[in-house]
Amino acid sequence: MKYFGYSGDDLKGKICALTAFLVFVLLLGTYGFLKPTVADTSSKIQHIVFIVQENHSFDNYFGTYPGANGDWNVSVPVDPDNIAAGSVSPFHLSATVAVDTGVSDPDDPVNWAQGSTSIGSDLGHSWEIAHASYDNGKMDGFIQADQSTMCMGYYDRQDIPYYWDYADHYVLDDNFFASVMAPSFPTHLYIASGRSGTLDDGLTGDFVMNGSIINNPPLTGGLSLLDSPLVNWQEPSLNWATLAQELSIANRTWAWYDGDTNPQAATIWNVLPLFQYFQNNPNQLATHVKSTATFASDIANNQLPAISWIIPGSWQPPTLPTVFKNQANIQDSVSEHPPARSDVGMDYVSYLVNQVMQSSAWQSTAIVITWDDWGGFYDHVAPPKIDAYGDGFRVPTLIISPWAKTHYIDHNQYEFGSLLRLAEDNFGLPTLGARDLISNNMMDSFNFTQNPLPALIEPGNFVAETSPTPAPLPLFTDETSIQTPSPSPSPKLTTLPSTTQAPSPITTITPTASITPTTIPTQTTATIPATVSPMPTQSTSPTPTLTSSSETNLAPTPKPTTSTVTNPTVMPTPSQFLAPIIISSSPSLELSSQPSQSTSPQQPLRPSIQLMTELSVSILIVAATPLGIILFKRQKAKLSAKD
Repeated sequence: MKYFGYSGDDLKGKICALTAFLVFVLLLGTYGFLKPTVADTSSKIQHIVFIVQENHSFDNYFGTYPGANGDWNVSVPVDPDNIAAGSVSPFHLSATVAVDTGVSDPDDPVNWAQGSTSIGSDLGHSWEIAHASYDNGKMDGFIQADQSTMCMGYYDRQDIPYYWDYADHYVLDDNFFASVMAPSFPTHLYIASGRSGTLDDGLTGDFVMNGSIINNPPLTGGLSLLDSPLVNWQEPSLNWATLAQELSIANRTWAWYDGDTNPQAATIWNVLPLFQYFQNNPNQLATHVKSTATFASDIANNQLPAISWIIPGSWQPPTLPTVFKNQANIQDSVSEHPPARSDVGMDYVSYLVNQVMQSSAWQSTAIVITWDDWGGFYDHVAPPKIDAYGDGFRVPTLIISPWAKTHYIDHNQYEFGSLLRLAEDNFGLPTLGARDLISNNMMDSFNFTQNPLPALIEPGNFVAETSPTPAPLPLFTDETSIQTPSPSPSPKLTTLPSTTQAPSPITTITPTASITPTTIPTQTTATIPATVSPMPTQSTSPTPTLTSSSETNLAPTPKPTTSTVTNPTVMPTPSQFLAPIIISSSPSLELSSQPSQSTSPQQPLRPSIQLMTELSVSILIVAATPLGIILFKRQKAKLSAKD
C-alpha cells in the first residue's frame, strides 16, 4: 500500500528523517537559552567594593529609619517561659558606653583581656545563643540568651549620621540576612565562598556540625590588640572554591584588603589563607591579599580592582579623630565589634568610601557596606529557613553608587550569597554552586538609565556626644545635578572641583570650625519620603506582642546601666537545637588549581531543570506527531479498503 506516492517503508524513513531534523532544529533553538550567559550589558559597574563590618543587627542600626522595616512597638520578655518576670522594650543606647553582658563572647580570645576591657563587654552571639534568641521563629529569646537587656538597645542618626546619610541618598537593604545563624568565622566563610563546609569536606571539631562550621574555632590574640583574633587551626585546609579563586581563574583583577598587622595571617575575619587553593598558590595570596593601608594608593594609581573586599583590623585611617587613636583601647577598633564604638567604625568606613568618591573610579563603582552577623542585638524579623544552617538574622546593608537608586529602600530578600551573585552576574562569571546559586543578585538596587548620582563626601571625624550631629542633608533629585546648601548651620555643602572627565558632581560636608560638646537635638526625619521596592511576597513570622508584668517594669532609661538576669539557663548543645541531618554536598563549580592564562573570563552555564523538562516534552511532541499521522493514515486506509 502506498501513501502520498510512497510505500509504507519509504514513508516511515521520510518521517523518521523529518523527525530527526525537527529535533535538531529544536535543540539548536534551545541552545540560545542554554548557552553561557554573559554580563548584563546594561550594567555600568566596573568595580565592586565590599566593605565588611562587624556585629550589628538591622534593627540595632536602622530599626527607627523612616520607611524601613523596623518594629520597635514590641516588648521582649526577660524569660519567655515566665512572662510574669517582665519584659523590655527597645531603647536608645549611648554611643559612648560599651555594650555589656553576662555571657562570654565567642570572638574574644583569652589574651584580649590583657590591657583591655573586652572580656564581658560584648553580647554573646554563638550558634547556641542565636537559636535560643530565635526560639523557633518567635524571636522572643534575646534577653534570656544574652543574659542582658542591652541587646534591646538601638542607635540612630545622632549616633551614626553618615550611615543614615548614605541611606538617605543611596540604597538601604532592609531584608538582607546573614547566611548562617552563627558568629563571625562561619559568616566570613559564607562571605568569601557561599558555604562553611559539607560532609564531604572532612571537617571535625566542637565547632563543626554535620560537616559545616557553625561556631568559631579555638582562637588566639593578634599581633596587635586591635587585630582580629588569629585562628588556632588544626583542621584540614578548606578545599572548596571561593569567589577570589574564581576571579583568578577568570583572570579578573581582585584584592582582599585586610587591616591586621599581618594581612596574610588567618583570622576569624581574614579567612582566605585557610583555603587550599591559596595554600597551593602562595603567589596568589601574596599578590592579592594586601594591607588596607594600600587601598587609597591603589585608587590614586588607577589600580582599583574589579572586586575588592575590605576586612577590618588594627589599621586606622589618617583622618580618624585623635581621641580614637589609642591602640591599647579595644573600644577604638574600627570593626564596630562591641565593645568597639560605632562612630569609630563609621569614620573609618566613610574614609574608605571617600577614596572612591574622590577618584575617577567613582563613575563605574558600586560600594556595598554590610555587617557579618547580628552581634547579639535584637531584630524583629524571623529569618527565612533556607537549610539546616540559615539564614541568620538581618544585618544592615547599604549600596552606594552613581547608579544606585536614590533614597531607595530595597525590600528584596538578600543574603551573603547575593554579594557573590552580584559579582558573578555583573562580570559574567559562573556560580560557585553554593548559596550564590539560589540568591538574588541585588540588581534591583540599581538604575543604569538614570543620571549618575553625585558623590557624598563625609568629614570622617564624627565623635558621638561630642561633635554636633549633622542635620539630614537635602535629597538628590533628578532635576538638580548638584545639591543646594543645607538649611542647617552645622554642615555646609560646597562643590569640589572636578579631577575626572565628565564626572558626577561631588557634595562635600564641611564641619564647623569648632567641634565642642553640645546638646544633641532630636532629629526629625520622619517627614522624608522614601522610595521603596515592593514588599517581598514571602511572609515572615509575626513578632509576638509582649507587655511588661504589672509587678515588674524593666523598661530602661535612655542611658541604662547593665541589667543582668540572674539564674541563667544552661545553654543547650547544638544537637539539642538541630537533630543530626545528613546533608549532601551542594553542586559546586570545578575550578582549576592554577590561575588561567586566558584574558577572557569564564562564562556561567546555568541550565534550568524547568527548561530541560520543557525541552524533553517538546521533543516528545515533535517525535510523536509524525507517528500519529502514520497511525491515522493507516487506520483511514483500512477503513477505505473495507468500503
